[in-house]
Amino acid sequence: MSFILDALRKSEADRQQQTGAEFSDVPSSSGEAQSFRWLWILAVILLVNLAVLLGILFRPEPAAVPPAAVEQPVPEQEEIAPSEATEPSFEERVAEAKRNQPADTPVADASPAPDTSTAVAESPAPKRSYLKTIDELRLEGALQLTELHLDIHVYADDPAERFVFINMAKHTKNSRLAEGPVVKEITADGVVLEHQGMTFLLPRE
Repeated sequence: MSFILDALRKSEADRQQQTGAEFSDVPSSSGEAQSFRWLWILAVILLVNLAVLLGILFRPEPAAVPPAAVEQPVPEQEEIAPSEATEPSFEERVAEAKRNQPADTPVADASPAPDTSTAVAESPAPKRSYLKTIDELRLEGALQLTELHLDIHVYADDPAERFVFINMAKHTKNSRLAEGPVVKEITADGVVLEHQGMTFLLPRE
């Protein structure tokens, strides 16, 4: 068995020696193949450079970026100083006077007290003498006077706080109207006026 193996090994060694001699007789062409390969590499590099150059030359210019919109500052509105206080109009004075006018207090009906032997009789309060109104005197023909209109009537317990508006003009006690009459008194019923020796009442509406 070992003899057969030795024969096989020897035969394989002889065959390899013959193969090496055949290869040594073939001329080497590795130098030519290497030169040809470098030519291909150089050509590829040139093509790449040419493509890059063409891309740079014919590259489209980037579109101009529009400038960012600048926000315009909003002008601050100047605070308008309140104008000086003006004198209230006639309508405002009328409304203020009506607000300040005290409400009429109802007068309770006083029943007479029964007569007793021990009761003290109280004298009744003197009543104001009847005054004719301005309309009554006009109907009688005793008074020739332009039309008077009582616009506002303010009556208070304190006489200093009483005032009236007659024909859009404010008056207090003892003031004279532009039409001629004098304010003698401001009562709960109206205004007592005096004109040409006659005293009469301009009633409230």
